[in-house]
Amino acid sequence: MNKRTIIFISLSISIILAITLAYIIMKRFTPVVLYVEPQTIQGAIGQNFTININISNVIDLYGWSFKLSWETTILEVVNVTEGAFLRSGGDTFFIPKINNTAGHITADCTLLGNVPGVSGNGLLATIEFHVKDGGACDLILYETMLINSAEQSVVHTVVNGYFNSVS
Repeated sequence: MNKRTIIFISLSISIILAITLAYIIMKRFTPVVLYVEPQTIQGAIGQNFTININISNVIDLYGWSFKLSWETTILEVVNVTEGAFLRSGGDTFFIPKINNTAGHITADCTLLGNVPGVSGNGLLATIEFHVKDGGACDLILYETMLINSAEQSVVHTVVNGYFNSVS
């Protein structure tokens, strides 16, 4: 091989490695977000509406849990259902607990068995509310936990929701 060919091969390998490293860093530092969708919602007294609890940019999600709170004089929860995201990885165990008196729900879900976690974006849970009275309140996600298949915590951010009644 001549000197030019060796330099060309070396530069090509360096460029490929730099692009690969940039991709790995970008994927690793893209924030995982747990969020209420829609972020802002309106409803009339006597109506029901639903919100979704979604996740984005997660890698290897094996289980999740969260609490969601609201103002009890304005809203009450009618139903909580599991979304399809984690189930896409296999059988799951899902436990929702509604406490309309205290104004919060707790929802937990995990994959069952020795299976890999799920990666990507998707729907974790759907929550149906009933509008009891007029007013506005935050829909606050707290005590959120995401776990990967190695039983390690997944760092994430949370985006809450907001409800406002309409006449």
